[in-house]
Amino acid sequence: MPSRRIVYYKLQVLTNITVIWVVFAFLFLYNIILIEKRLVTGRSLLLFSLAFAIIGFVISAALVFYLKNAFRNYPLWLSVLVKLALTFALFILVAFIILAFYFVFSSHKNINEYANNFYENVFFTRAFLIFIIDLGIMALMTILILEVIDKYGPGGFWSMMRGQYNKPKIENRIFIFLDINNSTTIAERLGHTKYFRLLRDFFSDITIPILANGGEIYQYIGDEVVLSWKNTTANKIKCFKFLRNAFFLIKRKEAKYMKRYGVCPTFKAGIHSGEITAGVIGIIKKDLTYSGDTLNTAARIRSKCHELEKSFVISGEFLENFSTPFSYQVNEIGEIELKGKEEKEKLYSLSFE
Repeated sequence: MPSRRIVYYKLQVLTNITVIWVVFAFLFLYNIILIEKRLVTGRSLLLFSLAFAIIGFVISAALVFYLKNAFRNYPLWLSVLVKLALTFALFILVAFIILAFYFVFSSHKNINEYANNFYENVFFTRAFLIFIIDLGIMALMTILILEVIDKYGPGGFWSMMRGQYNKPKIENRIFIFLDINNSTTIAERLGHTKYFRLLRDFFSDITIPILANGGEIYQYIGDEVVLSWKNTTANKIKCFKFLRNAFFLIKRKEAKYMKRYGVCPTFKAGIHSGEITAGVIGIIKKDLTYSGDTLNTAARIRSKCHELEKSFVISGEFLENFSTPFSYQVNEIGEIELKGKEEKEKLYSLSFE
């Protein structure tokens, strides 16, 4: 189920990028007409767009499913160059195959004749050179779009493009502050580099249940991640499911962590909901920021987990007008004083049956 959600998310990204390729196909066709009109004379515009859509789909699929994270340890400039080189090679292969089908079926000649014509009349033409330049621009745009999508997360890229948060907005949201237990001890034991790798593996693993339950990654702070959902009953259930899925997922991967690091991380989380102000801030580095007492309270609740010896602590506001789903156990802790707050907060613990 979670792995299907990852595939579904990538397919959504792939579909959006393929549509962009089709739109730009008309611009590329115009460039070809300016250079060598004879290559497109009598050709179907629909077939050209379809062919470019197929090429865009194949190249984008390779980028989304295989190449996007394949060179993440390389410097960005080198990673982009390698991806562009592989994209170019893939384009030549796909273009050759598509044009081969078109040539053989439209002219009823054999593949050897097509191969000769391909190099003489297509590959070594000025139009093909322009086409390659256009392809390089489009591939570079695709790589950069994927980088931006990774920066802002699912849905965040299009929200920024629409200017949804250019003006501050009041929203009612759920926040989960989640961090690794005994992180300082683990870091001292492993050393900075190995501990960083553990953090990267841990955050990568819990991304699966985050996506599976429609969560948004607001920000990473050291060994802590802040997650957010819009405050609805359905999303409250998804918060519970996320914690359950993440908890058992890390347990299933215990052998992997023990082999690599000699320790398997566990985590604690504080959950709270309420109104916040959302908006984009910054001049030379823009970012979507949430502000308000809701976040401060959620952070304080998470900090109480160790003191209360509870893995998951929930606020009373979160549980208002909410019936606990079957297989989840919620127990009242009582009214607890939180640092920096005058009024005590009624807290509850969450456990899985």
